Amino acid sequence: MRATMSSDIYHKLGDRLNKNRPSFPLIEPVLNFLKSIYTEEQAALAAEIPMGAHTSKALAELFNRNQKELTGFLETMADKGLIFVSRNDEGEKEYSVVPFVPGLVEFQSMRGTETPEDIEQARIVKEMMNAMEKCSSEFYNNPERANKVPAGLRTIPVEQELPDNTSIRSYEQVSATIALEDSIAVGYCHCRHTAKLTGNPCKIENVPDNCCFYFGKVADYMIDRGFAERVNQDECLVILKECEDAGLVHNINDIFGFNHVLCNCCGCCCDFLLKMKRYRGLINVAPSNFKVTVDIENCTACEECVSGCQVEAICIENDHASINHDYCLGCGNCVAGCPSDSLSMIRNSDTPPIKIDIELAGLGR
Repeated sequence: MRATMSSDIYHKLGDRLNKNRPSFPLIEPVLNFLKSIYTEEQAALAAEIPMGAHTSKALAELFNRNQKELTGFLETMADKGLIFVSRNDEGEKEYSVVPFVPGLVEFQSMRGTETPEDIEQARIVKEMMNAMEKCSSEFYNNPERANKVPAGLRTIPVEQELPDNTSIRSYEQVSATIALEDSIAVGYCHCRHTAKLTGNPCKIENVPDNCCFYFGKVADYMIDRGFAERVNQDECLVILKECEDAGLVHNINDIFGFNHVLCNCCGCCCDFLLKMKRYRGLINVAPSNFKVTVDIENCTACEECVSGCQVEAICIENDHASINHDYCLGCGNCVAGCPSDSLSMIRNSDTPPIKIDIELAGLGR
């Protein structure tokens, strides 16, 4: 009977988490993940917290619980990355349920530790992600259908390779994006660290350990709880340059006016890019507004761009590089690394980030 009641609690929690997007199928590996990070008591509470951010006073009244005791319980959950904490305009703490992603999955590995518990947690996460992909493989194999779902991330190009003959929007520039932020946190890449802990470390040399950036209230929370470290704008730009030098792709959340995460992704660890390579034509990272062109007269077919492309969008044909624009993200890394200066970027579109009226549900909303 107890096992059944426990399963019911975690199913209820999963239903609550799935009010955010993206939702996860409540298959056994997903429920096992929830059981590995929530106690039954924590799961029961999170399942009942309404959407949005709430003071402990409001939640205590809602649940008819002692406010001091409930506050302590919520703070403990926040330390584990299960509850998001921010402050409202009056300076009061507000609590909300952290969504599956970005949130619960990433927080389990962003501290970068490598204890036996971390290794076991990484195994559970990997098993969950593999099971969910298996469930969705038919969907991914139909890109025309799958691409109707808006991409969660979009690529920002290597800034120094942007063309001079077009006006550049602020959301197309890394430096302009960072200039808007007054609170920045950097932590371990969840994908890269999970790959390392499960025996398949990143294959790219000189990748910075801390290379996932978070902004605003999300950054403040992550710093307060020890998931990430605070950096200033200049320090952020230095790390981003190191990421470019390593050939990583800048991918930021695709929401206009609300930046919460900027990842630096590789094709061997990133769940988004791996899927784009496995299911050709799938666009779960929106490309930048620029594409790469090839000067076939100068190209020496050295294959530097081929080996460096994180989404395998380049090959050598007829003794010169050839870009498959159906796969290319327009990141500009190949342009930056071309020894013969045979590659350049041109504007391909003027697509802005997606406009929505609210911040990311579960992270302060």
